[in-house]
Amino acid sequence: MLLVTFHGGSKGINNVYAYNPDGSRATKTALDEPKDGKLSELRAMVLANGLLYVANGAKSQSTVLAYTVPSSGTTFTNPSTLIGPTLSKKGHFETSIAHPFGIVFETATTCYVSNQDTNVVSLVTVSGDGLSGSMAEGCQSGYLNGLFATGTFLGGTYVASQVGILPDVTATTTVVDHAHGGLGVSFDSGKVKNSVRDVAIANGILFVCDEPEKVVDLYSLSDGSYLGSSNALIESPTHLAIDNGGLYVSAGSTLYWGLLPQSPSSTSLALQTITPTPPAAQDPLKIGGISFDDGSPTTVYLPYQQGTGGSTPGGSIYSYSVSQQPPAAPVLTSGKPFVASLDDTPEFVLYWSGGS
Repeated sequence: MLLVTFHGGSKGINNVYAYNPDGSRATKTALDEPKDGKLSELRAMVLANGLLYVANGAKSQSTVLAYTVPSSGTTFTNPSTLIGPTLSKKGHFETSIAHPFGIVFETATTCYVSNQDTNVVSLVTVSGDGLSGSMAEGCQSGYLNGLFATGTFLGGTYVASQVGILPDVTATTTVVDHAHGGLGVSFDSGKVKNSVRDVAIANGILFVCDEPEKVVDLYSLSDGSYLGSSNALIESPTHLAIDNGGLYVSAGSTLYWGLLPQSPSSTSLALQTITPTPPAAQDPLKIGGISFDDGSPTTVYLPYQQGTGGSTPGGSIYSYSVSQQPPAAPVLTSGKPFVASLDDTPEFVLYWSGGS
């Protein structure tokens, strides 16, 4: 089955749709309502620890929710919130969790969450049952602590921001420039507009979408050291996926691919365009978070985004066959509509081999 999150918000879809292998819709409400708060602006989905984790991204929620995975059917139930924000009396964010976007697990008990409104990546320690998480105070990067011994960082910070004063954030944090791995951020009308986006992990490296700088940044998982960046992209990167030794990057209307570095000591990341033929008569289009099935040959699902949420149509989902001969770049062929028209802008898709 294919699980889909949407832009959501007051005019959009704030649940996960599940689609059968033939593209027919199985349900509009795969997720039940959380025990605390509500579902709004869902973003990344990750299957780990026998659970489904979902970024409940709206600023007013700012949680990562844990869901049990059904043995049959498509109803995911919410036993707990993995991690949420800490707010001041004025409602300002006091830790790094704020408007979460991407989630990635390094181990069963360690995950990283990117946060758009604090513009940092958080390191979260996960309990043995996978249901609760915690963050230590201040910076969790040995690299940054070494550079800024008296620096000020929001709790849980693993990758820091180039800007130390952000709207609705309590603390003024230490500025980390791009040369030392700080993430770019831009503003519109006093609000964060472009900032950190998706995250991925492979071969001891954390990959982070730096939307304003138009690069993917690389960091060592051993101590947070900044390892450099990809080549500059034409458009801003927002979503990441890893398959068969390669990193896929969604950046506006372009899909990029690069061979993964094999270790933190070998960190060159050269991204090249592999954009397939897009759907006709849907312009402008952006590509959201993609996902791969477990078939042979592999099928990749690409959500095409039209509009910015709450619009009909909001885009579509296409499937492509993937021909790969690493280290050569993959070729995406035989494109066809999996879901030809959606009622809201799709953000992430996730292939799930379960359901019925």
